[in-house]
Amino acid sequence: MDYLKIVHLSKEPFSNSPDPEFFFQSSQHVACLQKLELSIRLRRGLNVVIGDIGTGKTTLCRQIIRRFAQQDETETHLILDPKFSNQSEFLNTIAEMFGLEKAEKDSDEWQIKERIKNYLFQKGVDDEKKTILIIDEGQKIPVFCLEILREFLNYETNEYKLLQIVIFAQREFEQTLKEHANFADRMNVCLFLGPLNFRESRLMIKFRLDKASMGNRTSVKFSYPALWAIYKAADGYPRKIINLCHQIILTLIIQNRFRVSWALVRSCVKRVSGEQSRRWHWAVAISITCMVTTALILGIVSGHFKNLIPWETADSSKIVKGSLHVTTVEETPASLQIAATQLAPAPLESDENMNDALTEVIEPLPSEKTPALLKQTQKLPRVLGQIKAKDGETVLEMIHKVYGVPDVNRLGKILSSMVLLNPRIKDLDGIYVGDEINFPALPIYKSLPSRGCWIQLIEEDILEKAYRFMRVYRDSEFPVRMLPYWNNREGLRFAVIIKAIFIDKESAEVSLKKLPAIISSGAKIVTKWDDDTVFFSNIPIE
Repeated sequence: MDYLKIVHLSKEPFSNSPDPEFFFQSSQHVACLQKLELSIRLRRGLNVVIGDIGTGKTTLCRQIIRRFAQQDETETHLILDPKFSNQSEFLNTIAEMFGLEKAEKDSDEWQIKERIKNYLFQKGVDDEKKTILIIDEGQKIPVFCLEILREFLNYETNEYKLLQIVIFAQREFEQTLKEHANFADRMNVCLFLGPLNFRESRLMIKFRLDKASMGNRTSVKFSYPALWAIYKAADGYPRKIINLCHQIILTLIIQNRFRVSWALVRSCVKRVSGEQSRRWHWAVAISITCMVTTALILGIVSGHFKNLIPWETADSSKIVKGSLHVTTVEETPASLQIAATQLAPAPLESDENMNDALTEVIEPLPSEKTPALLKQTQKLPRVLGQIKAKDGETVLEMIHKVYGVPDVNRLGKILSSMVLLNPRIKDLDGIYVGDEINFPALPIYKSLPSRGCWIQLIEEDILEKAYRFMRVYRDSEFPVRMLPYWNNREGLRFAVIIKAIFIDKESAEVSLKKLPAIISSGAKIVTKWDDDTVFFSNIPIE
């Protein structure tokens, strides 16, 4: 269609019709096809494929037909809707599909079965052909049809079954099989289809776009957070992914755009679902963190977050590029635990609402923590402070420098809390130069080693000051990290330390002497902190 040319597409890439040309060969679909084809060629009889709505059963059905329809040694027949009212209707339908003459009005069911049996013997033995009966929507098959199909499976030679049956059905068909063991016992294979994983979902989108593009590659680009948002909104189900991507393509055409952002996916999800789902917002916000953490570990993130998939290049804009995209979380999950008694250093919008939104609960302490410490930590600050964004900086990079590399659960808490603490920033995926980002004070309760010491380069009482040092420090031999902490004596402090623990003071002094004089002049060796010290990032212990 002409309108598709706007985004350089020659055909609809996300049609809801099971076009064999757009069949994406995921690992489970390929394995399923191979097993079905082998079973049919070996004439094993009954095969069942079960899966949830939208997992690709109908597409697989068309692929089976495509593989066998043009082969002279096979005859393929398809029943799209097996919801028959009685046995006679079902038998007459089968007979008609096989090309048998219409039965006389006074013909009984036994006579029709005999004619079908003779037909199958002629095709299977005399003509040496395989007769394949494919039934889609198998969960609609009435019980009396199951009994007839079971009888058909009794038509066999000493070596093989004369009728090859493939049933594609939804999950409720499992119960039908349990209730009719005499039918289930005839199954050669029972295969299950599930949703795609993220990698396969991403590759399916790319595959369909490339197939529909005018050239070798498509001009439509999806950011990595956008792909993850699609995956989570669709739960990995191909049909849901296709329907959502169809809406996205239409939106691109209307807006004359080529790049799909996380925000665009979010707006399309709202239109598709018909309402804004708070649960979806929360699920995506947390789920994206899993991807980002993996990206950090694999080294995908360096400098600023490269959030585009391999076939895409990012556009430049006024917005600081590449930070992690997180939508506003309107409802704080019960699991979110934030120590809160103080207000942010700088005034925030809607402070009264903010206090209501944040849950004033301390994270559960390990069993070795004393009640006295619990009482003291109830005075913890709510926020660490603010950092003003510079050109090229991202939220993810800031989190990395302030908190270190957190695990998935902690990263989710950090991001969710940042959304609540920064109501003026509508989209953390698009922070502007000069934006002041508030960072939550989320304590970590972890026992320190009984031995060891650390090299502290500087210590500040304001987050921004410590972060400035992190911006300019470039010594690769001695990587550093920020260590925010609080105790009753000093209050909230921000130390920058060498990212290592030294076995004793002597070994620390050796390393200290290797530091440049401009840095080592203010450095010191720390052997212990106050007993009531609470840290807000992981302290190096190895």
